This record gives sequence, structure tokens and C-alpha cells, in this order.
Amino acid sequence: MLKIIILKRDKLGDLLITTPAIQVLRQHFPQAKISLAASTYSSWVVKDAPFIDKIYSYPQYKSLSLKSLYFAVIQAIIFIQIKLEKYDVAIAAGGEYSPHAVKRLRWMGAKRTISYVPHSKPIQGITDPVKEPEKYCREPHEFERIIRLLEPLIGDKKINPTPDVWFSPPQEWLDEARIYLQKNNLNEEQYIVLGLGARRAKKQASKAQVISTVQYAYSKYQLQTIMVWTPGSQNNKNYPGDDELAYEILKDAPEQIIPLRAPLGLTIGLIWLSKKSIFPDSGLMHFAAASPKGVIGLFADTYKSPNPQQWGPLGSKSTYIEADKSISDLSIDFLHKHIDLL
Repeated sequence: MLKIIILKRDKLGDLLITTPAIQVLRQHFPQAKISLAASTYSSWVVKDAPFIDKIYSYPQYKSLSLKSLYFAVIQAIIFIQIKLEKYDVAIAAGGEYSPHAVKRLRWMGAKRTISYVPHSKPIQGITDPVKEPEKYCREPHEFERIIRLLEPLIGDKKINPTPDVWFSPPQEWLDEARIYLQKNNLNEEQYIVLGLGARRAKKQASKAQVISTVQYAYSKYQLQTIMVWTPGSQNNKNYPGDDELAYEILKDAPEQIIPLRAPLGLTIGLIWLSKKSIFPDSGLMHFAAASPKGVIGLFADTYKSPNPQQWGPLGSKSTYIEADKSISDLSIDFLHKHIDLL
């Protein structure tokens, strides 16, 4: 039996975008054992995925401390377990060359190793190198880059149709969301979810844009708005939050806006039951793209920041808006025509 393991870095959106490639593997090798190695931060995303047989979930460590030392030992044990399993193929599933990923790939001890490598030099320990896209290349999309890594296994066979991004929210999250809707006198698909969370403020809608969108969605379509944001201050260096912007908006918020500073599970449950979601480029944007109604993604200054050609939301019901410098530079009604398409 062919045994394949995929190594994935720890960002939530990155792992979601990798699910089409793993499904392609399953289609071509239905009898293979397909495993995934990912950090505990993201591995839960595919916990119940029917196309993955085993998940190795390892802790990350980034500093010198007793806790980090403990995590390093646990991670080493997990990679020893992987090596003892004697995988036939190990794939570093990222859209560009990563020295850290290649290092971990070597630890796995698979017979064949597949990874993107630089154009300029060979990388020791990679048996099936794939030349990475040119630096600063905006295309193809990240999910296509990862599928391209499968060519050493499946050749250049045309993949049609490409599988969708996969995510299935736990039933308890949906139940919790329905209870929340009842408490706020809302029905499914009678509201939109508007997110503020973004690591870069230039991808966020302004106070005036948010209020205009809320008022338009309700006056024309009787859609209320659940506004969600990342808890915490924008001054937090590790995990900047959006409390300042959210509270400023809420000072003058129309009654049709419902604030939600909630755990991830409830937020995703509400996204799943909404008419549409609007999110800046983020992990939540990719979750919303996998939802039944899709998402409108917000991107800005994409010659310096991640661009939608590579990182845009996937799915036929998802779209995106790209601003030259900042979303806040767009007109106050920039989202109205997108709401009209609902």
C-alpha cells in the first residue's frame, strides 16, 4: 500500500487552501494511506476530513523556555513516529521553497521527498524537486501551486473539476449559532457577517464604510449585520486586535448592527448560516469562502501585501475587492453593488 504524508505549515487559511490538493491525491490513489503533519494550531481544521487517514499534530515552539523545551521533545517524538511508519512519499505542501519545511521533510525519512526548490541551487535531500514560481510572481493561485507539487506522482494529467476547499464545522458550532440567532430574533440567511479582523489596517473598512454598508443592506434587503472582530488591542505585537475600531464604530452604530466579540466556533457557525460574509484577507476569509454562500474578500496594497491572484478566496460564490493603497480610500458605498448581487 502506498503511504503518503503531507507536511503543512501552521496558518489556518494555508491549510484550508491545501485541501483541494489532498482530495486530488485521494482521487488518484484511492487505496493509499494519506496522512497529514501539521501544528496543533491548525490541524483541527481537517480533523474529520474523509480524505485523510491519519493526522500527526505537533506543538510549535518559538522561544527558549521550559515550556518550549517540552514542546520540542514532543515534536521530536512525533517525527520519530512518522519516520518509523516508513512513508513512501513526503510532500512539503507550500507554494514556495521553505528551508524549515525541507528540514522537517528530511526528518520524516520518506523514500521520496517532494518540495519546491529555488531556481538557483539544488537542495540536498529532495528526491523530486519542483522549481518554485519566479519571485514576486502573482500567479498562479496558492492552491494551484500546491496541486502542481503532485506532478511527480500523477504527471501532468488535467484535473477537472478541481475539488473545492473543504471544511465542515462541528455540529455544536452550528447549534450554538442557531441559539444565538434565536436570542437576537434573526433567521438563517437574513443577515450578513462583516469582519474587521486584519493584521494590516489598510485591508479594513473604515467606520463610515461599515455604517454605510449596514444601513444599505437593511434598507434595501432587510438584512441585518453581525459585526465580528478580533478581541484585543491593535498595539498587541503578536496578535493585534480590533477593539479600538470596533468600539469607535459602535458609538454611532445603527440598530441593525449586532456586535459579536466571540470565540472562533460561534463566529464560524454564524458565517455558515449567513446570507454572505465580508472579510479582509485573513484565515476567517478562507473559512467564509468555504461556506455555502461564500465571501467578499478585501485586499489592499497588494504589490507589498498578499495579492488576491495568489491568495484570493476560492469558490464560485466568492469574490474580492482590491484597493490600490487602502480599503478606506474607496468610496463610502464601495460594497453596495456587491450586496446587490446577493
